[in-house]
Amino acid sequence: MKRILAALVLLAGTCAGPAAAQELTGRFLLETHDGQRVTDASFAGRVRLMAFGYTFCPDICPTTLSTLSSALDLLGPQAADVVPIFVTVDPKRDTREHLKEYVSAFGPAFIGLTGTPEMTDAAAKAFKVRYVLHPPMKDDPDTYLVDHSAGIFIMDRDGRFAAKLGHMATAGDVAERLAQVLHDQGKPR
Repeated sequence: MKRILAALVLLAGTCAGPAAAQELTGRFLLETHDGQRVTDASFAGRVRLMAFGYTFCPDICPTTLSTLSSALDLLGPQAADVVPIFVTVDPKRDTREHLKEYVSAFGPAFIGLTGTPEMTDAAAKAFKVRYVLHPPMKDDPDTYLVDHSAGIFIMDRDGRFAAKLGHMATAGDVAERLAQVLHDQGKPR
């Protein structure tokens, strides 16, 4: 039964049809963990492997980023054509410094993106990502949870939506889909 449920979740994430691709623009204006302002066009020519979340996430985000890291390892030399990106939906706590430390744990190629709440909202909307910041726990304004959409986005070299996989996808699933996108688009332009 667990395998059937896992397969259904995975299929739900990968069966995005043409309508989903048309709605998901993938456009953003954010800042890297090194303070550089970037847009989706800043990564033109490379396939983007993206996830949204927050560094204080207790389980889904670190598991997803570990999966992305393992998928890149499985790709071998082809991984050089992929940029792994983690976009925070909690810019208040996820400072550039904290984000840099967090993403570096998953590999040197990872880029953390943050911005103002307005920039974050716009990026999330462009990817159809939903998130809700819950009220702080007890008397500590910096202790709160964030519910957020979980998934793995693959954008092609031209920034077009290529695939969305569920957060339970395996590294092999992600690597296979990345390899397909890389193959379909050939060498960098």
